[in-house]
Amino acid sequence: MNSKKILLSLTILMSLGLILSPASADYKDGLIAFENQDFRLAAKEWKLLAEKGDAKSQTNLGILYFNGKGVLKDYKKAVDLLKSAANQGEAEAQFILGKIYVEGDGVPKSLKTAKIWVALAYENNFDGAEALWNDYKLWKY
Repeated sequence: MNSKKILLSLTILMSLGLILSPASADYKDGLIAFENQDFRLAAKEWKLLAEKGDAKSQTNLGILYFNGKGVLKDYKKAVDLLKSAANQGEAEAQFILGKIYVEGDGVPKSLKTAKIWVALAYENNFDGAEALWNDYKLWKY
């Protein structure tokens, strides 16, 4: 009886491995494509994962949309993707949103909104968040 439970557990784990591996492989494929400056392929790899809620893929795809790399530049899509990732605790997305709102790139400039995102990035130990906080004196807002 115990051997049947172990076999069933191993079968389930192997099945999960087959299901989960392609997702991480797609992310890695996107990262490799990005590093090779094949931004279209990177966007393609990350898009499906982003649609499934993967925060890191949402962040990276948002960056591509923001910069118009491999996709048409679209600030609205970029900000939407970054917000989805940031709301899941993705510190890089939180930092980028703070920077976007500080500079008013594609959104109305708002130091009050920037303060919220930069504070979250800082709480999540993102490098540069403290400097951005201090440079723009965000504690005032």
